[in-house]
Amino acid sequence: MKRPSILQLFQLATLSAILATVLANAPASALGGEAPTIRQFVQIKWPRAGRLAPDGTFYYIHNPDGLNQLYARKPGAAEPKKLTDFPDGISSYSLSDDGAWIVITAAIGGNEQTDIYLLDAASGRMRALFAHPDVVYGSIVWRRDSKAFAFKANDQSRSDFYVYLYGLDANTTRQVLTQPGDTSPVDFNSDGSRLMCRRYFSSTHSELHEVNLADGKSRLITPADEEWAFDPIGYTADDKTFLAASDYRGDLSNVVAIELATGKITRSFPQWDKYEVDYGTFNEKRDILALCLNEDGYGNLHLYRMPEKKEMKLPDMPQGIVRNVNFTGDAMLYSVDNANTPGVIYRWSPARPDAEPMAMTEVEDQGIDLSKYPLPELIRYKSFDGLEVPAFLYLPADYRKGQKIPFIVSYHGGPEAQFRPNFSYMISYFVSRGFGVLAPNVRGSSGYGKKFLEMDNYKKRMDSVKDGVEAARWLVKEGYSTPSQIAAYGGSYGGFMVMACITEAPDAFGAACNIVGICNMQTFLERTKDYRRKLREAEYGPLEDTEFLRSVSPIYKVDRIKCPLLIAHGANDPRVPLFEAEQLYDKMKKLDKKVEMLVFPDEGHGFAKEPNRITFAERVVEFFTKHLADKPAS
Repeated sequence: MKRPSILQLFQLATLSAILATVLANAPASALGGEAPTIRQFVQIKWPRAGRLAPDGTFYYIHNPDGLNQLYARKPGAAEPKKLTDFPDGISSYSLSDDGAWIVITAAIGGNEQTDIYLLDAASGRMRALFAHPDVVYGSIVWRRDSKAFAFKANDQSRSDFYVYLYGLDANTTRQVLTQPGDTSPVDFNSDGSRLMCRRYFSSTHSELHEVNLADGKSRLITPADEEWAFDPIGYTADDKTFLAASDYRGDLSNVVAIELATGKITRSFPQWDKYEVDYGTFNEKRDILALCLNEDGYGNLHLYRMPEKKEMKLPDMPQGIVRNVNFTGDAMLYSVDNANTPGVIYRWSPARPDAEPMAMTEVEDQGIDLSKYPLPELIRYKSFDGLEVPAFLYLPADYRKGQKIPFIVSYHGGPEAQFRPNFSYMISYFVSRGFGVLAPNVRGSSGYGKKFLEMDNYKKRMDSVKDGVEAARWLVKEGYSTPSQIAAYGGSYGGFMVMACITEAPDAFGAACNIVGICNMQTFLERTKDYRRKLREAEYGPLEDTEFLRSVSPIYKVDRIKCPLLIAHGANDPRVPLFEAEQLYDKMKKLDKKVEMLVFPDEGHGFAKEPNRITFAERVVEFFTKHLADKPAS
């Protein structure tokens, strides 16, 4: 099942922080009233990742104290109970089907080397099962009898993930699948005798392998010698077929049914061939399938009675992105997220389709009326070669056509990600203060098909950069802004986009902020964690091709930069190591360029701790107000 990645969640948090800070000293807008403080906006919070246990206990991740921890609310209880207190928060949790056990993953200081802990739901006792400072443990999948779970770990080879089975009754662990690369467990069949696993090569190439747990033998169930993406959904009720979201022999991802006896693959929902499938999930009986379609960045839910594939009625939902869909008994949980509504989690029952959904969570809005903030407009602009690039345009409520205002062009990470019109309180605050935001999905973004996704691979890297530059030029051409008022912003690969854009088109931007970004492709590939290198080489090119990597690395073009630059990084970043920021800062200083750098010693690939996010916001307000917001329109 496709879930939001850590990178996507980081982008939403850090973009929100940076935009808020830009506007701290901006004048009051037409919305009127006393302007909320940066701290108020940073501290807006809402629960995530809700699950229901069979006894009705509601579990979720929340951060009222500034760190993500696990909470539980018993039926009828007035207040929730905090179940974890990790010094750096938790990364994820997984509830067993019977609700008796919870597996928790957590890492130290943002280093993403997650360990596994087992929590007894009844007693609250927790113990560490698998912990090592240099090993990543994760991808938890429970067997349906709740007596065992599968997981992956790179304990034997730092560059390869093997699959293991842990049995609770005997406290035993055994290795069940060993192969090079990144392999994860994804689903058990009904009696637990077979385990489906996915071997991931790149965003456009993955395989499904089924393991017979009795004899340890595995078999490839997707076509050999063909490169397609297979994003697993699960076994059907009769265990004879496995469903996945795939671009198999096509362009856009749809649900495919793989007959396990014959290997035959058929597309299950041809009526949705116009859109990508975001993800799919079954209920416990496997007689209901929830599918979320990616429709130009929005995520729309559809429900089907299986195996007849009859569409079922859903409650009314606002336009946005539907997430957190899961089932317990007759109950379905889901959340809807859009540009002025946080992801409130709702409970609803397919058995009572006319009943109103019940909100399970509330937003801690710090007294801010979030409903006032506008939704973005989906636009398309033409790039250098005529390609139409989709982008989300955020404008102030009182914007007048032809008025030139400061703008931030926000580049997403990945690069195989997609900017989605999620709720972002800081974007809303930003446009309310008279600024605009343009968030392009340049070539190489997901959500638009295999062809679009592969348009920036390897030697085509700079084509996506040209798309990024054209976003800024479009703002000028259409009369929205001037180059001196436009900022480039991005995190991770988005940080590379920032650096590439301001070196390839130095006259197009007035300021820039690079967060945990790549500036030297060669040193990035050399220093990133071993288990990530092959995945990144599939996108950026092999480490052996040093000439090409050098040609696309902004570090060698720093002398071209004309605008001031802010660099922000976490010291424990395992993906884009701190050396990327350090070498960039040093070179900028030697060339007497305007540059500032902010490093958090207790963060990794993004800033998770609330005090750090507030500090980051305060630093950016000073930087952007000085270099961007105070510049008059020309």
